[in-house]
Amino acid sequence: MTVFVRARVEVRAGRQAEFEEIARALLQRAKDELGTLTYRFFPAGDGAYLVIEEYADAQALGAHQEGAGDLLARVEECAENFSVELYGPIGSELSAWVESNPQATAYPDADFSG
Repeated sequence: MTVFVRARVEVRAGRQAEFEEIARALLQRAKDELGTLTYRFFPAGDGAYLVIEEYADAQALGAHQEGAGDLLARVEECAENFSVELYGPIGSELSAWVESNPQATAYPDADFSG
């Protein structure tokens, strides 16, 4: 089952060009990641961006975090504010990551089966 991610990044003053370079590198890596279905950046006001991601499953999201960890760490260095929301079945490993990161929130699928 797919997992969705929505992140918001507010870039520190003077670090816009660096952030955009990192974003381009993340987009390039995402093209080559097995299980990464969507990876898009959207401007969200003065120096802010939304990132929408979709992964085939929690393993694909975990592989992205591992494979792009160096770039994701640089994004956090450029960010004045950073938040991330994960939607869907993220598994125990990513749940533990969410619990240890106050800027992260997870939303499991709603169960309307009865």
